[in-house]
Amino acid sequence: MLDVTQRLKSLDSFNPLGETSLKELSSHFEIVYVKNREILFKEDTPIQDLYIVLYGSFKIQKKGSNSSPVILNFLNRGEFLGIAMAGLTYPVYPATAVANEDAALLRFSRNYFLNVLMKIDSVRATVTRQISERFLEFQHDRCMENVRTHQRVADLLLRLLDRQGEKSGSQILIPLTRKDIAQRVGTKAETVIRILSIWNKKGWIKTVDRHIAIINYQQLKEVRDERTPEYTQIATSDDFEDVEPA
Repeated sequence: MLDVTQRLKSLDSFNPLGETSLKELSSHFEIVYVKNREILFKEDTPIQDLYIVLYGSFKIQKKGSNSSPVILNFLNRGEFLGIAMAGLTYPVYPATAVANEDAALLRFSRNYFLNVLMKIDSVRATVTRQISERFLEFQHDRCMENVRTHQRVADLLLRLLDRQGEKSGSQILIPLTRKDIAQRVGTKAETVIRILSIWNKKGWIKTVDRHIAIINYQQLKEVRDERTPEYTQIATSDDFEDVEPA
């Protein structure tokens, strides 16, 4: 009980609550641990439980038109999972959640979420914000569908870094494989490997294991925007002759 209470207190959604309130809430939560690549819940299955990520990260993905899934988002600490459709009469998970690394979560029932948690101002504000951010993420993806592949990769890396806030440094905390990035931006893993290799050689990024650090933020921003004559020349050079189309 004490462990759950302290973990709730560490989350921004619950931090404003007093100790007594947190203890009362704690009995309705359970800590669950998920191994890397383990499925937390599957697309189109009924929603019974919802989750908050304590540590680790998850890939939110849907079945693709071919054998490879389409990754819609990466979610990590403090994110609620399964909430988007929870308020429907007969809700099902709209996507599959797969652990992107070893992770821990708080699990609680859908009924408790709707009848108790959503009446707490700080929780309701966080849930509303997160659903809005995910909608905007989807909308942004649609706007980026017709730009060149290296622009989409640069855009993804910059967005992931920006979501962490200024205090997190230059390294993207969510571990990423080349295949993950490819499934997120809609291209082939070989294309992503070539793009990242070029950027590594230019000193714009640095990769260690599955973590990417953005060394030259401004340069990747120019890659994404293709707004300067100098970068237009780089982007259309032989460096990228093998990475188009997606």
